[in-house]
Amino acid sequence: MNMVKGRSDLPQAPLADEGVVDFVRTGPGTLAGRYLRQFWQPVVEARKVESGRSIPLLIMSQKLAVYRSQEGKVHCVDNRCAHRGVMLSTGWVEGDSIRCPYHGWAYGPNGQCVDQPLEAEGYKKNIKIGGYPTEEYLGMVFVFLGEGEPPEFPRYPEWERAKMVSPQIDTRPCNWFQNLENFVDEGHVWFTHQGSALKNLQLDAVPKITNEVTSWGFRNVAITPDGRRRQVLFGMPNVGMFAVHPDNIRKQGEAESEHHAPWQMFLDWRVPVDDNIHLQVHCIAVYMDGEPTEAMRARWRDFAAAEAEAHEVAQRVMTGELHYDQIAAMCHHVPLAQDEVVQVGQGVIADRRKGIEHLGASDVGIVAVRRIYTQELTAFAEGRPLTNWIRPEGLLPVSGSGGEEGWE
Repeated sequence: MNMVKGRSDLPQAPLADEGVVDFVRTGPGTLAGRYLRQFWQPVVEARKVESGRSIPLLIMSQKLAVYRSQEGKVHCVDNRCAHRGVMLSTGWVEGDSIRCPYHGWAYGPNGQCVDQPLEAEGYKKNIKIGGYPTEEYLGMVFVFLGEGEPPEFPRYPEWERAKMVSPQIDTRPCNWFQNLENFVDEGHVWFTHQGSALKNLQLDAVPKITNEVTSWGFRNVAITPDGRRRQVLFGMPNVGMFAVHPDNIRKQGEAESEHHAPWQMFLDWRVPVDDNIHLQVHCIAVYMDGEPTEAMRARWRDFAAAEAEAHEVAQRVMTGELHYDQIAAMCHHVPLAQDEVVQVGQGVIADRRKGIEHLGASDVGIVAVRRIYTQELTAFAEGRPLTNWIRPEGLLPVSGSGGEEGWE
């Protein structure tokens, strides 16, 4: 569940210079919010929606009730009874319907009221709330919150073929676009993540960073002086993909054989909760020759504790109680805490005005993602056709040899 309160008490920095397209605010009716609602969005780990139960979610400042029928199907409706405004997530799941605990009004998966025990039989046909299409895939529940028929559901066959897939969702207390920009900011890896498990990438060799357009969005490529290439893919509107070689994460002294060393391929989304908080959605595919052990599966499931620990450490760094260099010794998920410090430290909503922010030549990913969003949101506002972003199977952040790695 992600019922995390927004920090409305904090001062809000100006978004950007006057006339710049607003891509940070995503509530109902906003331009960016309407645009993101044109795409399927992952909102919760499927295992957290139990049979016959409902949970409350807040996605793009919209209150939702996600529930699973006794038959196992996941549904999503607005979390507000049309009668008196009670949270439906506090009620009962009955078959494919959800019933309000106040006066018993019940709603089907499409939001249509199907029962009103205390009212005349014909009244219910006039009552309907929002009901949204759902898909359960790769261990996550995806929801389409837009109007009309949803687009074709995007699939990732490479993840379907992995020996193990670990879905993980955590929250970060800042605007979603800061994390989106962080994902395409390849230069930060060489500084932000020193002292983490990524140190085996030899972060002392500063790379040259280039940006290449793809049919899905773009690819960032970092090339070090010795010719190694690290690739990160960005897919519209809020998807990222990168790979991790086992040598880049294995702790010193571990003797795991190369035959059984797992590769990791990350498929990530950044989904707004509201304008001040967002979800980090990770779908991690593990590729290996042997079969994953139960101990390995358990390690991947144990993410909530690591998230809470990393968040606490990051907060202590930002208050000055700890120094940044102490992060590595204080938590298990070091990059999580490091990223939170640099993203949340910009403010709840970053100030992108000229004269406040100064971009450089290494910020090609930042420039690219803002350009794409300005292009798409302007077309959307004017009613012009939008780009049909497509990821063909095989478009991966890998080397030319085809291995699941981020380095050539």
